[in-house]
Amino acid sequence: MFRSVLMALRALVVVAFAGFLVGCSPDYNWREVTLADGLVMAAFPDKPRVQKKTLPFEGHALEFSLTGTVLNDAVFAVGHAPLPPVIGQDAGMRERLYQQTLLSFYGNFGEQPPNPLPRQGQPFEIAGKGPGGPLRLQGVVWVHSSSITEALVMAPADRFPTEPAGQFLNAVKAPGS
Repeated sequence: MFRSVLMALRALVVVAFAGFLVGCSPDYNWREVTLADGLVMAAFPDKPRVQKKTLPFEGHALEFSLTGTVLNDAVFAVGHAPLPPVIGQDAGMRERLYQQTLLSFYGNFGEQPPNPLPRQGQPFEIAGKGPGGPLRLQGVVWVHSSSITEALVMAPADRFPTEPAGQFLNAVKAPGS
């Protein structure tokens, strides 16, 4: 289900690489952005772009928006989808959505998930392999009665922007955060 999210993140990495090839390497230029009709606030290190996808979950279509930017080979992204009332009102479905989301990240990186999984709103980190070599991802996922929100930073492991990643993830304010 959420493989397409990782594919979108990979597409942003390709854009970053293309920018690198033409000599574009801007400094961090933080800007606050309001997302999801004002429900989510984030501070991106460069001007973000939005991609939208419809993702299936247990017979429902989630309209997922991924807002992100690529800077110095690092992807900074916030994904958000409003939940249909039937999911929002069912704590079990929300928990399964959360677990499926986290498990998809670990699976996409070819890594075994920890047992137990990090709790909702708890930061997690995955080190794995991507098409260009070792990758590192730091993220946080929240599932609230009205929405799912995920904040992610992904970059080549040897160039992971630890401090900017922390700034970015700490700045995201979402329902349930």
